[in-house]
Amino acid sequence: MMTHAPRQQALENSAFDVVRSVADWLQQHQVGETRVLLGVSGGADSVALLRAVDEVRSFLGLEVVIAHLDHGLRDGSSTEAEWVSDLGGHLGLPVVLERVDVARKSAESGQGVEETARKARYDFFQRVAVKSGCPYIAVAHTANDQAETILHHIVRGTGLSGLQGIPASRSLSTGVTLIRPLLGTSRESIVAFLQELGQEYLTDQSNIDERFTRNRVRHRLLPLLRDQFNPQVEQALLRLSQQATDAQTLLEEIARAELQAVLLNSSPQRLALNADRMADLSPHLLREVLRQAWLLQDWPRQRMGFDVWQRLVSLVQSPESVKSISLPHQIQATCDGSNLVIERSAGDSVSEQVVGPMPHPK
Repeated sequence: MMTHAPRQQALENSAFDVVRSVADWLQQHQVGETRVLLGVSGGADSVALLRAVDEVRSFLGLEVVIAHLDHGLRDGSSTEAEWVSDLGGHLGLPVVLERVDVARKSAESGQGVEETARKARYDFFQRVAVKSGCPYIAVAHTANDQAETILHHIVRGTGLSGLQGIPASRSLSTGVTLIRPLLGTSRESIVAFLQELGQEYLTDQSNIDERFTRNRVRHRLLPLLRDQFNPQVEQALLRLSQQATDAQTLLEEIARAELQAVLLNSSPQRLALNADRMADLSPHLLREVLRQAWLLQDWPRQRMGFDVWQRLVSLVQSPESVKSISLPHQIQATCDGSNLVIERSAGDSVSEQVVGPMPHPK
């Protein structure tokens, strides 16, 4: 493993575009003079993020902590954890390791392995960030990941919000923000950067396991589209994402203002809205107003797909045909033509409602 290049050289040499891109991103998002937790799996993307941040940490006044979660899903995972620990030691950075039995957790919860692993990973990152005093958690999603995510959403079925893809940053909890400094950087640039450094990295065999939908999108669907339809398909998807983000941002601003006008009262388990006023809204705007109301309540969004939102829209705009509908998570919606009341069963757990201005959903 070669010693990393001097920081000044890295910032001036055109071969180190990844370093400059990460430095620019962090400065634009005002991430400086602070502590940052880096999620490092040992793969090319996360190792590149680590090396790039290491190049600029003195310049930006960053204190860096490395976190690695061993999911216990394959032979050799403990060796990978040791490899990440050694890399952190080589760079003089603290490393926090943890192991979790994702397969067992998946079986117990009934959730898929992918979702269980993702949840365990972010739970771990958040715990370590709080314990180590890191306001930021940086993960290594790339422009390729963004294109794959958008295409995955399209194939699965999505609305405007899903076309936005992966957000560049989002709040995980009070005082902890998840950031993605490599989201505008291609995987090809990342591999070239690591080759220039002489930096080794690990290959995650789960990334080629086509039992996972995301891997089939990456290894089958995107190459097919690139080869037979559009050689620049990734760039086209990224442009679509940016346009969707612009449109969704405007729609959310309008919907939040409208929600303030129609909100009659709310409690952690009950929400009352002015159905008379909402009935005059376009279906698209009404759907977003209802979604913003749901976010305000901090109710679960799993299983709240397009068809479910459309049933709520129909309840408001055609109350004479249906007076009441059942929704996921033991939630009932009733409309008498004047008011829409949405109630959650007392037996279902709810998050505490924060008293104050309506939050901006992330």
